[in-house]
Amino acid sequence: MSTTPPPGDEPPAPPGTGDTVLELHRRHMAEMNEASLTFDGTPPDEEPDAVRRLLEVRAREHAEPRDGFEPVPFWVACVFGGLLAWGGYYLGTRSADFRPDVFDGADLAGPTAGGPAGPAPPDPDPQTVPELMKVGEQKYAVCAACHQPDGRGNPAQGIPPLDGSEWVAGDQASAARLTRILLYGLQGPITVGGRPYNGQMPNQGNVMKDYEIAGVITYVRNSWGNKADAGKPPAVTAAAVRAARAKEGTRKPNGTQPVTADELLKLPVDYADPGAAPEAKKDEKK
Repeated sequence: MSTTPPPGDEPPAPPGTGDTVLELHRRHMAEMNEASLTFDGTPPDEEPDAVRRLLEVRAREHAEPRDGFEPVPFWVACVFGGLLAWGGYYLGTRSADFRPDVFDGADLAGPTAGGPAGPAPPDPDPQTVPELMKVGEQKYAVCAACHQPDGRGNPAQGIPPLDGSEWVAGDQASAARLTRILLYGLQGPITVGGRPYNGQMPNQGNVMKDYEIAGVITYVRNSWGNKADAGKPPAVTAAAVRAARAKEGTRKPNGTQPVTADELLKLPVDYADPGAAPEAKKDEKK
């Protein structure tokens, strides 16, 4: 016969033992343990006080996090506002070239970057063979990569020689022909020294200035075994190069419209482009 007193007839708890929630609800926990399994499936008689352990776990849990629109801290707004103000001031005081009332391109015409506005200084215009050869000797380094420093070229690779070439200082040479070769490049078959060549010579019209092209031509015409201008004024000056550009009109000096040997042969050896030798005419009048 069970001696367990019916519910509600338990003697009151001794004083001082009912100060915690677990002690106040111990009877309810016992009843729940007998009525159900524990959270992990263990029978109550093997795992007593399961509800108490569940409560202990729950008591250790933190509050669930939540998403929301939190206000931006005031100091953060002040920092970003200050940065924006500083950036606007910096661009406003240091970007004058972007202002239509300041940037008109006139400052680009100065002799030096950042210098006072004004016309660019004119290019040199050497008029004697020694002056042109001094310029040409420096610029010939570009040509020497193919035609060699001694002007002999590389026939094995299809590069004709300049030393002794009839197109440079022989019966096929003229200022009109030579200026076009350097300005626009040369493409297609050509015979040099009785040997046929077929290739493409790069253009220099958009790389070198007019007086530099004249200097290179004068240099190769009077170097090694070539003595085309010995005792005479130079056959090619910057004026001759400018005249060839003007005569060719819309032909582009960027390598897309090279000349051919047939084109050059259509120009008589004694042909001169209009305005090719203004300095020579002045000397003749003197």
